[in-house]
Amino acid sequence: MEEQDVYQIKLDVFEGPLDLLLHLIERAEIDIYNIPIVEVTDQFLAYLQTMELLNLQMAADFLLMAATLMQIKARMLLPRPAVETEDDEEDEGDPRLELVERLLEYKKVKEIASELKDKEMQSSKYFSRSGGYFPDRETATISHPAGEVTLWDLVQAFGTLLESLIPRLELEGMPQEQYSIQDKMEDIIASLARKPQVYFSVLFANLTSKKAMVTSFLALLELIRLRKVVVQQEQVFGEIVISRWED
Repeated sequence: MEEQDVYQIKLDVFEGPLDLLLHLIERAEIDIYNIPIVEVTDQFLAYLQTMELLNLQMAADFLLMAATLMQIKARMLLPRPAVETEDDEEDEGDPRLELVERLLEYKKVKEIASELKDKEMQSSKYFSRSGGYFPDRETATISHPAGEVTLWDLVQAFGTLLESLIPRLELEGMPQEQYSIQDKMEDIIASLARKPQVYFSVLFANLTSKKAMVTSFLALLELIRLRKVVVQQEQVFGEIVISRWED
């Protein structure tokens, strides 16, 4: 417990629970009006378990959404009376309806935000005359690689990798090592200096402790946020490739 407290980290890079739900629905090509609540709930909880493995302090809204999904799941699994009247059907309704309405509203806002981001990218290709040079107003354009990898794709890939490697990690008697996110960021940049691309799985292949893997993953997220590296995936569920950011 003392070791966990040392490197327990809170990041605001993770989007809200609605973003995760929308990701699960879109990835599985599910009809948003007919969500298989049992399957989605199990997948949502699996993501939360991965975030716990990362020792991230999850926001309350993720836990609230998990509780909401489990409540809806329980109501969907409960047997209905053999004989139902119209009044009973009106009172009961579909327990997923409120969630669907929230997802549709969130999806609409996200699509508008994406359109605005595209317009920002287009406008960044044009330059207008100004009264002077202002370095503090310089902004990097946003890149959307062909095989775009979302934050949730990275979380899932890391969770799967971590679970597969846990049996050989932190063997009894191994010396404790100290890691920092900055050190791991420099290690990743050094790896990319030797070769143009690094596979996601290879990045963690030689690490010998869970702490080192968690720190390396957080370092990767920080490099992505700072636009030092980009991640791509040629096909769904394919190997994730990390490369240096090219202006």
